[in-house]
Amino acid sequence: MMNQIIRAENYRIRKNKTFRIACIVIIGMVLVGFGLFYAATHIISGELMEAAGGYDTDLNAFTDLNLFDCAGIAASLMQVLSILYAIVITIMIGAEKRNGIYSLMLERGYQACQIYMGKLYETTVIAGISYLLYVAVSLIAGAIFWHGTIEREDVTGFIRVFLLMLVMYVVSSYIYMAVAMNVKNAGMAVAVNLIIVLLFSTVITGLDQILADGDVFLRKYWLLSAIEQFAYIDHTDTTVRETITGLIEAVGYGGLAVFIGNTVFTKKKR
Repeated sequence: MMNQIIRAENYRIRKNKTFRIACIVIIGMVLVGFGLFYAATHIISGELMEAAGGYDTDLNAFTDLNLFDCAGIAASLMQVLSILYAIVITIMIGAEKRNGIYSLMLERGYQACQIYMGKLYETTVIAGISYLLYVAVSLIAGAIFWHGTIEREDVTGFIRVFLLMLVMYVVSSYIYMAVAMNVKNAGMAVAVNLIIVLLFSTVITGLDQILADGDVFLRKYWLLSAIEQFAYIDHTDTTVRETITGLIEAVGYGGLAVFIGNTVFTKKKR
C-alpha cells in the first residue's frame, strides 16, 4: 500500500500549482535579493557604505567574490524561505483535507499512519527540492553578478554546511507538517506555523539579550534559530563538531515532530 501512496504523492507534487508557484517565488526572491545587493555595492558611495556598516569603500571590493560566498549573501533570505515552506506545506495539506482525500483513503483501507508517512515523504521532497533550487540559483546568480570563482580549499567546508542546512531545512518542515495535519482549519494552521517561524525565534533572541547579554545561548537549542546561525557562519570556519551538533539537533527536533504529529493524527477521532 505504501508504494501506491508514494506514487500518488509523486503525482501530486508534479501537478501541484502551489508548489510550482513557490519554485518561481524562490527564483525571483533570490534574483531580486542579489540584484539589490549588487546595486547597493555599485551605486552607494564609499562614504555611505562605511557609515552604514564599515564595508570596504572600494566599489570594486565585491567584484571577485568566492562563489561560495555568494550563497552566503542569500543567507539574509533564509527566514523568508522558512516562511514560504510553512505556508506552502500548510496550504497543500489543507487543500487535501478540505477535498476529503484522507477520509477517502481511510475508507479504502489505508491506515492513518500510512497516510501520515505519505505526507512525510511529500514534505521531504518539497523541502529538499526547494532548498536545492534556492542554493543552485544563488550560485548561478553569484557567477553572473560577481563572476565568483571556486577555491578548492573551501569545497569541503561548503559541502558540510550545505548538507547540514539541507537536513535542518527538511526537518523544520516536519514541524510545519505536524501542525498542518492536526489543526483542522487551514487558516489557523498557517497562523500557528508563522508564529513558530517568527515569534519563537524573536522571543528566544530577546531572552538571549536578557540572559546572556546578547550572546548565542538559547538560540543554539531552537532549530530555526540554529538554521540562521549556520546560514551566516563562514563555512570555512565550521568545525566537524559543530556539524555533528547541528545534525543531532535536527534529528532530535525531526523525530519529536514526527512522533507527536503522527501520534495525534492516528489517535484523532474521525
